[in-house]
Amino acid sequence: MARSIAVLGGALVTVMLVGVIVARAGSGDTGPDGNTSAPVAEPSASSPSAIGPGVDGAPSASIDEAQRAAIKVVGRTGEVVAAGFISRRELIETFTTRSFGPTFADETGRAIDAMLIELGSREVDLADLVVREQPITSTAATTADGVEVRVWSVLIIAAPGTGPGRQVWRTVTLDMVQHDGVWLVDGWASSPGPTPSPPAEGIVDSAETVAVPLSWDPAEAG
Repeated sequence: MARSIAVLGGALVTVMLVGVIVARAGSGDTGPDGNTSAPVAEPSASSPSAIGPGVDGAPSASIDEAQRAAIKVVGRTGEVVAAGFISRRELIETFTTRSFGPTFADETGRAIDAMLIELGSREVDLADLVVREQPITSTAATTADGVEVRVWSVLIIAAPGTGPGRQVWRTVTLDMVQHDGVWLVDGWASSPGPTPSPPAEGIVDSAETVAVPLSWDPAEAG
């Protein structure tokens, strides 16, 4: 069991890399809008999105729209992980630009496939794997090409039969550009943390227990 837990911990490192893009793709033609329901943390009134026009003259309302779109994308990590190879690429194309989408899909696919292969080699039933990412807070600022949004979130994974559920806190930075009134992802980078400390005497539940609330409907803020 200890070995299984260690393996899952290693797989989590792979999960953290889902969608991590080192180099930013240039802006260009874009695909269709992919903003569907997902866990959403609404921007606060004190966030940078509440400021006036930035260097590119974008009004604050437009910045808010970009921020909300970025939050929804981060909240779709579970969908992306659960999708098959073809459907995953099609899903990613709904919220990325045409120039960035293929790179993002390739990097994401490799990370997810590596995780699934690792878990599968340890006889983990992948049908029971549950992954959910919940945005907590976000901030946005205008750039020369659009809006840069940073989202702080917690990524939770439960693989029944491998010990306790696991969590990864991370900050995702998304470059958002607008096409035909729709905000799409044109760049993505992820870094671990900041990570809060768990309670000193906190109880750690099994993956089976954690998987139950993870299977519930996503909660939307606001």
